[in-house]
Amino acid sequence: MQLGFLMAGVAGEMAQNKLDTISNNLANANTVGYMEDRSSFASKFSNEMGREGAPSQTSAAFLSMNKQYVSTQAGSIHQSGGDFDFAINGKGFFRVQMEDGSVALTRAGNFKIDAQGNLLTQSNLPVLAKTGAPIILPIGEVSATSNGTIYINGKPVSELGISMLKDERRITKAEGVIIKTAPDNIVEADRSVSVHQGSLENSNVNSILAMTSLIDTMRNYQSTMKIVEQYNQQAGLLNDRVGVVQ
Repeated sequence: MQLGFLMAGVAGEMAQNKLDTISNNLANANTVGYMEDRSSFASKFSNEMGREGAPSQTSAAFLSMNKQYVSTQAGSIHQSGGDFDFAINGKGFFRVQMEDGSVALTRAGNFKIDAQGNLLTQSNLPVLAKTGAPIILPIGEVSATSNGTIYINGKPVSELGISMLKDERRITKAEGVIIKTAPDNIVEADRSVSVHQGSLENSNVNSILAMTSLIDTMRNYQSTMKIVEQYNQQAGLLNDRVGVVQ
């Protein structure tokens, strides 16, 4: 009975976590450069829960939440026409500076410029140049080449810092469209990566698949809660009847 409660409870928690993840992805389906969160699961056997004996005698198993990870699959690119809008084609990332001075990465190239000429993300993080310094642009007509070099009135003034990952599994979400990873996991982008001015990358969330998964997960969650309710009713019957002298 206790094992059944545990398995049903874990399944319910797993479904709830998955629902939260899918809901957050759907909420950001139209966010520029958003990379969806995904969940992976691991099988747990009953002998991992403190039971002794041969696996054939303790074969009960259930799925548990293993970890969440970020999907680095590229989203579609659309033209926006903005002077400070940039999209990356390939497995590259823009480098930005966090408030603590550390370097983070993003695919969201919908940048803006402040009164001092600082190129910033929508969350006001400085965009870094290839040299590692924040990009400061003078007033003038903006253009850019495919390697990320920014021109003002036809003269090169800076170059976007574009990086690639050694291992895409070693990343975590910092906030919104910003991801973080260890410094040794960041390398300079190669020639397979190009930059397109006046374009933006859509989120990589497939709304139709996400809605289908949401409905399926909701049904699984409801089924699990019914199982928990049945176990609870059985436990109540045991408490009422065991030990009662007829």
